[in-house]
Amino acid sequence: MVKLTIQGKAYEMPKRLSIEQWRALLKFDYHSVEDWPKIMALILEEEVEVFKKATVESLTLAISFVIALMNQRTESKVRDFNTILFGEFVDLDIYVVQGIEKHIEDMLAILSPDLYWSDEALWVLDQYQQFRIHTYRQYSGLFGLNEPRDDDEDLEEIDTKKIAKGWYRVIVDLAENDVLRIDDITEQPLKKILNFMALKKEKQMEENFKQLQQKRQHDLSRNRK
Repeated sequence: MVKLTIQGKAYEMPKRLSIEQWRALLKFDYHSVEDWPKIMALILEEEVEVFKKATVESLTLAISFVIALMNQRTESKVRDFNTILFGEFVDLDIYVVQGIEKHIEDMLAILSPDLYWSDEALWVLDQYQQFRIHTYRQYSGLFGLNEPRDDDEDLEEIDTKKIAKGWYRVIVDLAENDVLRIDDITEQPLKKILNFMALKKEKQMEENFKQLQQKRQHDLSRNRK
């Protein structure tokens, strides 16, 4: 049990944070001493003025404990990722790109809807991130991860709207431009759709290569005449 004593009054620090508390605490600058009283007021449900009277040494210790709480992980029940549907994977992918902190509840609604504590929620999201990375690597050819990149390409500047549109185009293409078939596509198992897409891309690449070879032979024959 960790306690913070300010002007003779002892405050018991929480052992865990709720998901709601975790999100609320993200808005503060933990390098700013001016934000420390606000952080403590939020986590201990007290007036900010109370903590403005605390010593820097006391607040330093308390804030380090808060940071540890925010990074705490505890193993929890989580959905079998192999049961994720294609539409759910698309939604989760967009949430990850837009920022997990902005969509933590949306992601948990898919992965583990009954969680309350942030340490369990963060553990679940870590597990999903590993699954997501593994999936991208497993289908590296499909996602173009093996293609050469421009060294000057700024990978930090991610157009989230472009990514969302890209996924939507994939869904529409799979639905053969039939809006009534979109739900049928998004409700299919993830691996089933990715395997189909990978095979489709492989066939297209083979066809492109075949056409290129035919063109080269045609050009060669024409140049010999």
